[in-house]
Amino acid sequence: MRKYRVQSNEVAYTATVESQDKQKYQVKLMHDTVECVCDRLEEISTWTVKRDCVRTHARTRILSPNRVDIWIGGLSFLFNVTPIDKQDLEPMKSSSGLKSGDVHAIMPGRITSILVRPDEEVSVGTPLIILEAMKMQNEIVSHRAGRVASINVEEGDTVGKDDLLLQIR
Repeated sequence: MRKYRVQSNEVAYTATVESQDKQKYQVKLMHDTVECVCDRLEEISTWTVKRDCVRTHARTRILSPNRVDIWIGGLSFLFNVTPIDKQDLEPMKSSSGLKSGDVHAIMPGRITSILVRPDEEVSVGTPLIILEAMKMQNEIVSHRAGRVASINVEEGDTVGKDDLLLQIR
């Protein structure tokens, strides 16, 4: 059994992962327990996730040793995942620039919509940009509250993974 800190949008959780066999895991996150079965392990892996009697499908892509992008129901979520031991359960600080106002592309793709303007006030979760990748529309949302300081892309631009899209101050 392994414990991890899982952080998205500056909210951190403790997750416990227990391997049940080679591709089947039991994950406890807060008060929920889900069963995760890896259907296909590749650069973009597919999973069947079961909670109670409800099954859903997810895709994951490891971006770096501690960052993973998860797509569930057409929505994309960026997570920082850090192994922890029992003595290290304090809230997690951002290590990937989430405290900064920089918003980067989560994958290569094409900008189809810019949903904010310079100097616009945004809050956590505000939709900022639609990035089309792999025939899917990925909504990039704000990870912090503030004002849009600059927009570094235009609709129709092709961007690479980790390219700077905009800045929030």
